[in-house]
Amino acid sequence: RLMALIALAVVVLDQLVKVIVRATIAQSEVVDVLPGIDFVHTVNTGIAFSLFSGSTGLIAILTLVAIGVIAIVLVAYAGQHRLVPIGGGLLLGGSIGNLIDRAGRDGVTDFIAIGPWPPFNVADIAITCGAILLVLAIVLSAGDD
Repeated sequence: RLMALIALAVVVLDQLVKVIVRATIAQSEVVDVLPGIDFVHTVNTGIAFSLFSGSTGLIAILTLVAIGVIAIVLVAYAGQHRLVPIGGGLLLGGSIGNLIDRAGRDGVTDFIAIGPWPPFNVADIAITCGAILLVLAIVLSAGDD
């Protein structure tokens, strides 16, 4: 239940922020937020760091399959450590948020630009944090054995 609520919250927040970005920042426009942090409206047709650009359909199908597999694994292991539902919810919510963009548009809306890194979005932050929490849960669970 916690995993589903977190996933839903991430999807809603991600999509809401992307709607605001698409409505208020022109593509490629740079908005200075803080020194070293900008909002830059871009559309990423690839995966992280724009890898495999132009393969939106294939990426969407692979993402959908991955979401299903991840969901099954996370439900099976949700009781193993208290970080699993949190990390799993973040990972699933972020994956679904980006999948919605791929299915409904020709790419994922990215907008947060920090230093030399390619732009990213709320879903990407959730995916990264979720993956870190899941690895941490595995490490901590292994220490319990």
